[in-house]
Amino acid sequence: MMLRISARTVALIAAAVAIHVVCVRPYRGNLALREISQRSEAAQGSDAQSAAILARQNLDDLDRVAAARRLDPAWYMLYGANCELLDRLPAAADAYTRALRIDDRPELYFNRGMVLLHLQRENAAIADLARAARFDPSTVEHLEGDLRERVTAAAGLK
Repeated sequence: MMLRISARTVALIAAAVAIHVVCVRPYRGNLALREISQRSEAAQGSDAQSAAILARQNLDDLDRVAAARRLDPAWYMLYGANCELLDRLPAAADAYTRALRIDDRPELYFNRGMVLLHLQRENAAIADLARAARFDPSTVEHLEGDLRERVTAAAGLK
């Protein structure tokens, strides 16, 4: 009789742990990403000091939910965007690179390309921007002057 109670108890505990890992953690991670995304948008429209405060808070919160979201490119996009706000450009480029290992999105190439451009890695930046333009030719409209021409040529557009 005691063995049956123990087996049932172990099964219930295992089920509770599984529900927490498979359902609760990802749900909480999604809620956190939504909140962080809203704060990131607010930070991008704020003055430098307010943006830095929000970006630091966002990075702390992203680190808190990292285990549940490591296979979500949105986590990396938010991480990269907040690193950019803090002028942590190598970390931003790394975040976009990690996101590209999960999903091949034009906005990831575009964002990484812009970061690489600020890091004075022009050839790599043009390659990424051209890749984004091949996915979505309208991304070229966000570029100006010589950069726009070089990316257009590299992407084989026009």
